[in-house]
Amino acid sequence: MRVLLASSSSGSQGGGELFLLSLGRSLAESGHHPILWASDHPRMQMLCEQFQRFGKIHRSSYVNTYDRRLRNFGAALDFGTAKNVAREWVSIRPDVVHVNKQNLEDAPDLLRAADQSGLPAICTIHVTQSAAFLHARQARLRDLVARQFLRGFTGPLVAIGKSRQSDLQKFLGADKPVFLVSNGVPIPQASDLEMERACTRSALPFDAGQILILGVGRMVQQKRPLLFLEIARKVADKIPNSSFIWVGDGPLRSDFEKLAAAVGLSDRILVTGWISEAAKYYAAADFFLHTAEFEGLPLALLEAMAAGLPIAVTENLAADFSFLDQAKAIIARSDSSDWAQPIADYRDRKFRGSSAHNVALEQFSLERMTGEYLNLYQSILHADPVLHSS
Repeated sequence: MRVLLASSSSGSQGGGELFLLSLGRSLAESGHHPILWASDHPRMQMLCEQFQRFGKIHRSSYVNTYDRRLRNFGAALDFGTAKNVAREWVSIRPDVVHVNKQNLEDAPDLLRAADQSGLPAICTIHVTQSAAFLHARQARLRDLVARQFLRGFTGPLVAIGKSRQSDLQKFLGADKPVFLVSNGVPIPQASDLEMERACTRSALPFDAGQILILGVGRMVQQKRPLLFLEIARKVADKIPNSSFIWVGDGPLRSDFEKLAAAVGLSDRILVTGWISEAAKYYAAADFFLHTAEFEGLPLALLEAMAAGLPIAVTENLAADFSFLDQAKAIIARSDSSDWAQPIADYRDRKFRGSSAHNVALEQFSLERMTGEYLNLYQSILHADPVLHSS
């Protein structure tokens, strides 16, 4: 099957785009033919370079919604772009078009293009919180435009987690079905993790006995890296042999490093910057701390669980992810360090990490995710009326 994965082209390093990378690779390994369609903007170069190892690439002069002065209003009114994109997609001759949207308002022109192309199409949406929820400017109008285009799309709309499915269903109304395909990640072998752990730990600037706490994400406000530091300071006071790693980069890196120095953590925290594979840091770590303000279903969290890491999340995320019950995750509070004591307990870490790994294996494997998307592709190829809006 030839599957055209159409990126809304907001960047190469966000979870939504990394989703395309993992899905494309998995489709190729399953004997299918993934094709990435992306903007020719330089920020998409990294994703394209990685994708071309296993699939074909088509670059376009497409302008992402957030590069437009009027955001989704401009994209919604740009009939010419939708027409041109539809023509491009038809010329590629895919069996299925899979549109990948970062959020509700992203890329309305691509939804229009998918319908105009006449090709079987589905759309995955990663962040389903509304503009009103995010306190965005002109939120009501932006949500109105997003709702209109999503309700009008003739193919299946897919959410990446149960909470996100619930959000999207409420946003659209009961008469527009929303399908669920939870994100998936590779599940590493225990032997591979052990070898990677020994190799990576020996190269880190920390003593061998340190308890390593890991954060992964772009250094942007949504991921709240400065809150990670605030929590790290309290953990460091309670657990003297704790150290910290942040995998990622972004506009808040300078602020992060200044705050680390101000709170006396400079020699206990490592910032790796952008790396293409974070697997070695999951293997090396002893705990995973996630502090984002809001999420879709973050691949970093699932990768940590797959690697057998015990999880600590902030209260807002715990409420969103019902699969993280008290046996698998700790609620990390910034106003106290009492919650951190289990981090120092080896047996507790092992129990929680094993529980998290089992959930990843049962619910969030890449093979399961790929299989569910292939079932959706086959359904729309065979014109299953349940999958199409009226």
